[in-house]
Amino acid sequence: MQVLFTGLYNKYNGDTDLKAAITGFYFSEAPQDAVMPYIVYHLVSNVADWTYTEDMENSLIQFSIFDDHSSSTTINDIYEKLKTCYDWTALTVAGYSHIYTMREFNNLTRINDIWQENVQYRIEVQK
Repeated sequence: MQVLFTGLYNKYNGDTDLKAAITGFYFSEAPQDAVMPYIVYHLVSNVADWTYTEDMENSLIQFSIFDDHSSSTTINDIYEKLKTCYDWTALTVAGYSHIYTMREFNNLTRINDIWQENVQYRIEVQK
């Protein structure tokens, strides 16, 4: 599973537009002192100890964008950059011939003056 998360991070790390739009890109959770806007990504499907042993496996990954600006303009801009980076893209991960990302859905909410955009991707892996 770590190779997939490394592939997701490497894709972000190579995208200068997305990197410039946020202050951090965190796996699983952001530190308490994280400065907004930032993104947290994590596995949301029920696949414990995913091993990539099958020819084709699927999983769900969620990106959560957090922002504390008064309007939704900034978070919408970050969402567009996230889509450009990950929508229908192939990830390069050592040992795997094909890993594709397909956006399943997204939703925008605001709770206690914090915007949160949850964007879910289906990851298809083929060895």
